[in-house]
Amino acid sequence: MTPIPTIAQSNAILGFEGPEKKLEIRFTPVKGDSVGLRSYSQCEWQEVLNSVNCTIISATVNDHFSSYVLSESSLFVYPYQILLKTCGTTTLLLAIPGIEKLAKAIGATIELITFARKSLNFPERQLYPHNSFDDEVAYLNKYFNENGHKHGNGHTLGNPTDKDQWFIYVADFRQPERVSSASQQVFEVMMHDLDPVVMQHFYHKEGVTAKQTTINSGISTLLKDSVIDDFQFEPCGYSMNGLRDEHYWTIHITPEPHCSYVSFETNKPFASYSYLLHKVLNVFNPGRATITVVADAGAPCGNPADTFNPHSMGKYTVRSHTLQEISSHAYVAACNIVRNPTPPA
Repeated sequence: MTPIPTIAQSNAILGFEGPEKKLEIRFTPVKGDSVGLRSYSQCEWQEVLNSVNCTIISATVNDHFSSYVLSESSLFVYPYQILLKTCGTTTLLLAIPGIEKLAKAIGATIELITFARKSLNFPERQLYPHNSFDDEVAYLNKYFNENGHKHGNGHTLGNPTDKDQWFIYVADFRQPERVSSASQQVFEVMMHDLDPVVMQHFYHKEGVTAKQTTINSGISTLLKDSVIDDFQFEPCGYSMNGLRDEHYWTIHITPEPHCSYVSFETNKPFASYSYLLHKVLNVFNPGRATITVVADAGAPCGNPADTFNPHSMGKYTVRSHTLQEISSHAYVAACNIVRNPTPPA
């Protein structure tokens, strides 16, 4: 009888699903409670993550939020905001009931929920409710309908014929005064076809620590003056969470050439992301990338489409550039780029 391969063996043969699914939930603050969701222990968050099929590897905290590196990406917990980002075949949306249960226990109610991901490499390997974006939207709307919330809306950005589309679902229940007093923005770069020389940093090597990998690869230069929690997987792979005052940044890397993928994300509110984008592209040298900026009305960046100039990136060509209103209080700009062929010698 032919032995059934393990998950690790299957990933090595078929490829690991690097592109993440991302869930952000913001809650209405409870008067007099400045701790909010941060009052819950790591064990209680692990209980929520059990429904997603991922594990907390390490935790770092500061005065503003708690950061968890996961076996499949990251969790960030603010007093009244959660960001959960998971890769592979994790069942991200199944975390919503557990998160809402913890929020209700402290008297907090959902005011915004956002679910987003880009096109997957191996969509046929996903588990319910992640078989398709239509299924994900249907699951979210059904959950909200059954729990007394309004429906949200799904949006698809990018050319329908392009393999790098980006999907986002938003249910926004905020009042205008809440948006103006707590506006946020998020910058994300999702990269494929990575430079194999660069990717060599992210294979496990005896005697090389995760900290050394962070320095040697150039990751430590991207947002300086940060507390970095990094982890090197065996035989390959890398994750890090950065804490810089009240802002996070996070990177996740799948280095194998047949499924190479790197994601960079931060909620640091720059007026322009052009310089940071150039730094990220220079460190990883991707063959193609999807860049997004999601911004609330009144966010420091203003119009998210103006936060970077995709036509100024030298060796890259723009395949699509889209601005989309995703709720009455928020917009997203999304751009797909591809590296120009190297001229013959």
